[in-house]
Amino acid sequence: MSHSRKRHSPSTGVETKADTGPETPSAEPTRAWPEKLIGAKYVRLLEMQLRSLQDENAHGNQKLFLDDVFVVYLLAFFNPTIRSLRTIEDLSQTPHAQRHLSVHKICRSTFSDFNKCIDPERLVPIVQTLRNQLSRRQNGLSPQAYDLQDLLKQTVAVDGTFLHAVADVAWAIANSNNHGVKRHRARLDAHLNVSTWIPEAIVVPDPGESEADSAIRNLQPDKIYLYDRGYSGFALLRAHFGDVESADAVPIVKSHFVVRYKKEGGNSPALSDAVEQPLTEVDIAAGVISDRVGYFSSGSARREGLSKIPLREVIVSYDDNGEKKILRLITSLLNLSAQTIAILYRWRWQVEVYQTDCTSSAGLYQLAA
Repeated sequence: MSHSRKRHSPSTGVETKADTGPETPSAEPTRAWPEKLIGAKYVRLLEMQLRSLQDENAHGNQKLFLDDVFVVYLLAFFNPTIRSLRTIEDLSQTPHAQRHLSVHKICRSTFSDFNKCIDPERLVPIVQTLRNQLSRRQNGLSPQAYDLQDLLKQTVAVDGTFLHAVADVAWAIANSNNHGVKRHRARLDAHLNVSTWIPEAIVVPDPGESEADSAIRNLQPDKIYLYDRGYSGFALLRAHFGDVESADAVPIVKSHFVVRYKKEGGNSPALSDAVEQPLTEVDIAAGVISDRVGYFSSGSARREGLSKIPLREVIVSYDDNGEKKILRLITSLLNLSAQTIAILYRWRWQVEVYQTDCTSSAGLYQLAA
């Protein structure tokens, strides 16, 4: 990788190759790495994108640049033994890493300080480039009569998963389950595009932040979000709609949703003033037994500004290992067929599969640690 930017004094916390010239050896002998380093080929594939991270000023007076940080993080992701700033500092001095870095060493103190102030939005163009490349290589999904393929391109399945934390995961959160047992676990919230299997976001929530609040903070416009029952709060539903100037106006949808609710009764709200929609043969064949449009009109819904927004309830019957079960879906999608709503929600299962695969891998554990 070619680096042409100028570097400054090694007394700032980062020893740079530009300080001594390309033929001058490092002030500290380069260290050997005790095992095969995985992931270097991905650094080479991203070389052109990494150059774009060199153009902006470095962090403070320490002259640590984002492209070098990105490289060591990428290598750390694919090598689960690299789990701390100390091992990253050691890695930066190895021949394996030196092939891709413009500095002789990344000091852990500088690296830690850099992490506090860097803007992760600068990495968005790289993620978008990779997403575009993957989309071009896909053959596409089987076309459906109701053009489901176009809907899936904007559909995001959302879920949170808990990692059973070990002692050195500093941000592990103490919480209680339904049985009152307290344990320390670390949660990651995944927003997965169901058409490409590419995450739109992987979020480490703030301590005490609920799954619904985390979802609100990361909503994007013009998407269709699929939620399980843990995301049924009124505040999250209202966040999918825009603000209004008049109290009588109905907010415009910014992003749509399909969320699973419990059956009516208890702490699960009923749909008021509901109007039945006719079912087609296709709807019935898909297991739809009811399709209604109405309102959530409880005091909580009014406080959240949701009571005047029309919502749709689609009830689906499905077979679970020979046992008939009922699925109650609430959605802002008023103009699609009931069958399409039922099929869309089935795609939410992909985020469950994705999280199971990721949380069992050393790579995501490294991300958590």
